[in-house]
Amino acid sequence: MSRPVVFIIDNVSVTRQMHKEAIEASCPREVEVLTTASAEEALGTLYALRDQGREIEMVIVSQGLPGIPGNRLLEIVSTQFPTVCRILLSDKPSLDEAIYAFNNSGVDRYIPLPWEKEDIKFTITSLLRQREMNRLNMRLLSDLQMRNQELVVAFRNLDEAKKENERTYIQTVQSLAVALEAKDRYTAGHSQRVARFATLIARSMGLAKDGVEEVAQVALLHDIGKIGMLDSILNKPSNLTPEERELVKSHPVVGAQILAPVKTFERHVVGIRYHHEMFDGSGYPDKLKGEEIPVTARIVSLADAFDAMTSTRPYRIGLPLAFAMQEMQKMRGRQFCPMAVDAFIRVLQSTGAGDAQEHVPPAAAASVPAAAQAAPAPAPSATRDPAEPEKRTGEDSSPAPVRPKADAA
Repeated sequence: MSRPVVFIIDNVSVTRQMHKEAIEASCPREVEVLTTASAEEALGTLYALRDQGREIEMVIVSQGLPGIPGNRLLEIVSTQFPTVCRILLSDKPSLDEAIYAFNNSGVDRYIPLPWEKEDIKFTITSLLRQREMNRLNMRLLSDLQMRNQELVVAFRNLDEAKKENERTYIQTVQSLAVALEAKDRYTAGHSQRVARFATLIARSMGLAKDGVEEVAQVALLHDIGKIGMLDSILNKPSNLTPEERELVKSHPVVGAQILAPVKTFERHVVGIRYHHEMFDGSGYPDKLKGEEIPVTARIVSLADAFDAMTSTRPYRIGLPLAFAMQEMQKMRGRQFCPMAVDAFIRVLQSTGAGDAQEHVPPAAAASVPAAAQAAPAPAPSATRDPAEPEKRTGEDSSPAPVRPKADAA
């Protein structure tokens, strides 16, 4: 390994030799002390040392050099060798000379001659120690920057892994939702239809694009909390027992708990938890009222009830679209959000009705042309009240339309 260098430039041989001996005694053994008598020779030596890859620790220059004076030589050194420590020795020190040296030559020390041995030792050792500390700091900084880069890559990989885990979780949850519906031919496609209706409502209400997307995603997953419930309860054609009723009513909370661990679903959780709240405060699980209910939940609640009314269930056939519209208007401000009802009615009564018709079950779709006339409801013909499409409460049937109260199948 090449030895580091301390370089002395002094045209007076006696002081040059004296300073060399004193500096050699002050430097570590590995440091080589070189000398020269002129600025021109010094520059040639400095360039040669740099080409050899030698570390130049310090350049000590006498101000009284012939030709190029010391402070001018150090100006060149500061430009060509900016990291080198620079000392200017002056046999005729002055304030102006010192100011010029510090401002233009970038000297680390300005020393009037004679330079005493004790002062030489102190100056040289302190400057070498300072340079070593600077090198150590630079190594530490470089190491820190490298570690920061490694951490950036690690965090990026971690973030990608987290996103991949979330994507996997989302796909799993969506697959479970599809599997849930596949267990019963009566509920097949329910979530997809609810998502389509909810999207139409959200757009009609003027929600922003990301809000519409959030509503659609909540609708797709709104019944995910029913995973694990017995088929015998979900598909029971007769009235539920009080215990079965409470179990079914727990599915919004269970669904929210399933999705809560995933940051992607952070905004979806409240929509799923509250999609069975009612506008007048009589819903569940928390009996929220009016605009206390998140808008996503209000929209999905209406879309869910609409699909439940127009779809065939084990206990009755799907109801006509006109009757479903009549029920929505009747329950406006009671079960359903007035703005959501008005928005959906606008869609169904406009040219958009054809768009909705594509997703309405056949039994209900047959009545689309009569939507605007709001045809009267047919007489009930099932064990459950036909106007109570979500009824899972175990209440007695009634021959007259009553308010839907529980969850959609």
